[in-house]
Amino acid sequence: MNDALPPPGSTPVPGGTHVVTDYLGCRGRLDFGATGLAVQAEQRTRAGLSAIGGRERLLLSGPVTGPITAEGLTRIARAAMEGRPGELANVPGEVCGSLITERGAVLFRSASSQEALLYRRDGDVVRWSTDPTDLLDDGDEPDREALWRACRGDIVSVYRDLTPLRPGHLVVFEKNATTTVHYEPVTPLEVPRRTSLAGYADVAHELIVEATRPYAGEKVGILLSGGLDSGAVLSGLVENGADVTAYHMASDDPLADESGYARAMCEHLGVPFVPVAMDHGDGYLSHRWHFPLPYNATGFQWLERIADRVHADGVSLLTWGREGDMVFGPERYGLHEVLFGDLPLREKAAMCRGLVCSRWELSRILRSIRPSVSVLDDYLPVAENAKATDFLTPMPDAPDNRFDAEYLPADHCAALTIWRPRGILLCNPLGAKNLLRLSARLPHAYRVIPYQGRMITKPVLRLMLSTRLPERVWRRYGRLWLDSPHKNYVLTHRKELAGLLGPDSHVARLGLIDQRGLAQVIADPAQLRRHSEALISTAMTELFLRSRARAKEGRSVPVTAG
Repeated sequence: MNDALPPPGSTPVPGGTHVVTDYLGCRGRLDFGATGLAVQAEQRTRAGLSAIGGRERLLLSGPVTGPITAEGLTRIARAAMEGRPGELANVPGEVCGSLITERGAVLFRSASSQEALLYRRDGDVVRWSTDPTDLLDDGDEPDREALWRACRGDIVSVYRDLTPLRPGHLVVFEKNATTTVHYEPVTPLEVPRRTSLAGYADVAHELIVEATRPYAGEKVGILLSGGLDSGAVLSGLVENGADVTAYHMASDDPLADESGYARAMCEHLGVPFVPVAMDHGDGYLSHRWHFPLPYNATGFQWLERIADRVHADGVSLLTWGREGDMVFGPERYGLHEVLFGDLPLREKAAMCRGLVCSRWELSRILRSIRPSVSVLDDYLPVAENAKATDFLTPMPDAPDNRFDAEYLPADHCAALTIWRPRGILLCNPLGAKNLLRLSARLPHAYRVIPYQGRMITKPVLRLMLSTRLPERVWRRYGRLWLDSPHKNYVLTHRKELAGLLGPDSHVARLGLIDQRGLAQVIADPAQLRRHSEALISTAMTELFLRSRARAKEGRSVPVTAG
């Protein structure tokens, strides 16, 4: 293996764990030509991009947590080459990467990794990278249907020939074969039968403390929203003694202001609270942005402001509450989940009483005895619940928007354009392997509970936090209008949107926008509010296409000597 491993700056902390922050991406290329295997490999760190030499090479991306040695990596390499890919699960942390050998390459992504690694194979040539622009050829164009879906706000990859590596999977490239293996499956955590809600809360606490322990000796930040998920991560960091600072997106919109909850947490736990002012003024959309992928979501400028402050404070590890919804949030619920769930009988009885007192009709509740029926189906973004797209050209064959947490192009775009250029690794403690295993075991009936006519979400987290955070936080019910600032931007910048998405725009020339429908939406404040998310997603997709056009023009400019 390369003698440069382990990387500089990886100082162990008490308990035998540490966090390596130098792995900010990688890329590689293999050519199985007639003259033999030709290899190029580069590792991106905070110091820049450098070529990696040696006969066997390991490239990583993401936060490595735990002891890491050259000897250990050599054992992993040997195991992979000898057909024992499960050894890759011993690489600690939320990492993905590539292992290059004399026979080819193995790309891998741990089950807990939020890192994005894409690849493509064209005959004898294999390329992979954490940056999709490394893999694009001059003739490659985004898929039109995918662009339309990006305008609608769907989480979708827009490049046809780039394949994202899925969590817990590896792909082996050899001269005459490409093989994909699910090497790190998430198996349900072993928990005694009939474990109570309180029992699951205790297990969740242990696992969150375990997941945040690697940051105990680090200077670390947290994106603190004021909700349960980031609050759980913050409590775990504090319990482990981490030097943590909380960064909060502070809105002056009273309908979206969560600062009271976030400040209460910090005061209770003795953590520095840093509100960073957000706005929805003229800088909300910027033509200077360069996007390798569409960031078809709201608040890109807000992330930029947070990143600038985090970087100024000298913080390179930033945690957040991502995965809280996936691990602890509701998926489906009904009589089937209650009656046939692995729950104590007294809790089943209480939940049945709660269902009868809920807002759903008795007939709907009774139908949910079938496993195919959930009382939560009304919230799926399909049919009448689908996002409004009256200003987009109709595309009736486009599939419904289904959330895919395994590859999030908008998050990938933010990593490449906001976090990584500032040397910041965004870490995801709630996505740790054992928490994913807990999620696989957690009964659906413990993800949401009907109580006094209300549906209480994430009851496991609430019970866990009931002795660790202020009551106003863990008892919080309902939601603020978090999209209010974005709606206000759309209402007050209709001319800017009309100009950006007009007949000369890329989205118009691609036939993605109905200009008459756009004019009708922009002229009606009620329609503007209804379409605000899709309008912003379309504007961000347009900015992506413009930045891509600028990049292509830059490559076409001839270079002269002198």
